[in-house]
Amino acid sequence: MKIRIFYILFTVIFLGSCTSTMKYTWSKVDFEGKKFNKILVIVMSSTEQGRMTAEEIMVKDLAKQDIQATNSFTVFPPNENMENLTENEIENRILDGGYDGVLVTKLIDAKSREVREGGSTYYYQPMTYRYHRSIRMGYMNMYEPEYYRQALTYVIESQLFDVEAEATKESVVWSGQSEVTDPVSFESASEEYSRTLVKTLIKSGKIIN
Repeated sequence: MKIRIFYILFTVIFLGSCTSTMKYTWSKVDFEGKKFNKILVIVMSSTEQGRMTAEEIMVKDLAKQDIQATNSFTVFPPNENMENLTENEIENRILDGGYDGVLVTKLIDAKSREVREGGSTYYYQPMTYRYHRSIRMGYMNMYEPEYYRQALTYVIESQLFDVEAEATKESVVWSGQSEVTDPVSFESASEEYSRTLVKTLIKSGKIIN
């Protein structure tokens, strides 16, 4: 079994925005999908609360598809110094928990770009005015000056591991990347990303419900 999550548990962050799509996906050539009995959900976050929030959202979305899953706090309790755990100890905890699948979500890139905003004319309701003896119609309008701002884009990746894969084979059976721009609310971002992720996994048949 090769669940290579040990080195990413402590070095990545999960971020999101209110809009996200699964832009790129990859699947192991001989992996046609599987009905997992129990999936461990791991979301990397800069805070324990963020980790718990995002993982619980994914667990609930998987449950709606009749997929049994639990958050990583059942395996790696909060405030535990996981840096002291070896890769074998991490894998043994996953096996002892009866998990046959692991779903890991992490931030892999962040970039900034300049975008143009404004520069539009807005037309309002028509107004009436008198010109000599005639009543005429006109429109009020207002021009919004253009300006530039920095837009932040985050590239998020999710990987699905098959715990029961043979030791001679790579256990990553699927991965997907999503670009999200200008994070607003962490919770709403997590909800949107989770819906997209779970929908993609179910629709593609990589997780069979």
